[in-house]
Amino acid sequence: MFELATFQEAFDAALRDGRHRAYRNRALARALNVHRNTSAKAARDALADNYPVVRALTGDDAFAACAAVFSDIRPPQDARLCFYGDGFDSFLSTYGPFCELPYLADVARLERLVVEALFAADAPPLDGAALAAELDLEKPLRLHPATRFGRFDFPAAGLWLAHRGGAEPDALDKLEWRPSAALVTRPWGAVRVTPIDAAAWAFLAACAAGHSLGEAALAAADADIQTLFSTLIIAGAFA
Repeated sequence: MFELATFQEAFDAALRDGRHRAYRNRALARALNVHRNTSAKAARDALADNYPVVRALTGDDAFAACAAVFSDIRPPQDARLCFYGDGFDSFLSTYGPFCELPYLADVARLERLVVEALFAADAPPLDGAALAAELDLEKPLRLHPATRFGRFDFPAAGLWLAHRGGAEPDALDKLEWRPSAALVTRPWGAVRVTPIDAAAWAFLAACAAGHSLGEAALAAADADIQTLFSTLIIAGAFA
């Protein structure tokens, strides 16, 4: 009797390779084809669910074609399809049909951060009032497990927000097409994307590196630290 891992490897090989010995049995070949098509569709559907703004920017049909190519090249490695799509941003940067949409890779990278934040561990957000009572510039601040942040060549956060419910009708028209940064948090269970400036990004990067609050403030250069700090606390960036 096969061990489970051996069986799974053989089954995977049969699904991926139409020349596999399992296909010599016609009934088994038909069954494997059905399962292969079902698995492929599940991967494509998961990618569409995990990257809804990229899908909105490209259109359903174009995204479906792109997802088919990506899922064939990089099939899921984790049974939890809610995590599927690692590397999709890099793929988009070289995908020929989308070569005239260079901002898609940035949006995909942001949407990956949203997925990571959504399924990160829980922790109570930092209470600003409690921190103010015991403020110590020599101690580091711990980022919330769901906190993610990134820098982009395009206005990724603005594009993402413009495609969310409640966005202003002319949100896309108001976008400033320049490099940007974004903070992704999950205060009290709801994922939030916040556009941030270079100073806030530097502050967060210093905190992520384990530097003290005072050192993080210095990294933010000439920023209004009080306003910056308040914005990050309200967003739930710290635990």
